[in-house]
Amino acid sequence: MPTTAAFAPFLGDPRIVGEGNLVKGTLISSRAQAMRQSYGARVVADLSRKLSPQAARHLTDPPLHSSWNDLAPLIEIDCALLNGLFGGRLERMRNFGAEVARNDLTTVYKTVSGSPSLLVKRISLVYKMYFKYGDMSVTTVSDVSGTVTLSGGGLPFYMCSQGISGWLEAGLQLSGSRRIAVEHTACRHHGAPRCTWSLGWG
Repeated sequence: MPTTAAFAPFLGDPRIVGEGNLVKGTLISSRAQAMRQSYGARVVADLSRKLSPQAARHLTDPPLHSSWNDLAPLIEIDCALLNGLFGGRLERMRNFGAEVARNDLTTVYKTVSGSPSLLVKRISLVYKMYFKYGDMSVTTVSDVSGTVTLSGGGLPFYMCSQGISGWLEAGLQLSGSRRIAVEHTACRHHGAPRCTWSLGWG
């Protein structure tokens, strides 16, 4: 783990976050829907009043699914969630990533899955459905295991360590896997050249 005082447990290395990214309107809409389903419209409205106007609009009037949007307002929403409803528990972001997968893979992206191996093979396409920059690939180790690698992307620490991990877990479950193992084994925020995840399914 980096020893620099600039490292933040939530955002990670500011140099990586500073690379920036664009996020698809689908993820913003899914975030808003998941929050309403889990916490209710009143809680979402209360949270909106604590956000900047742009971030608040992401909750009250999400952009078109096909649009590309700056990542910063979404990070602001997640930070408010962490410090509010989640009580500072970073692992809650993993559950939130899973909720987004359950929403999207049963609605707008339901054609992506089908079986665990098919979902994993399409991981590059799946990543590009959410983020404009960065490349995600998979190396299949066996019929029921593999390694996912993300090069670039400028994602904050909580997204790669928790959000993506939760999405992968839920995605594999929805695709029919019952023996799931997802571990974020290397992270750019910890000095690795690329982020990697070890996957197991059966």
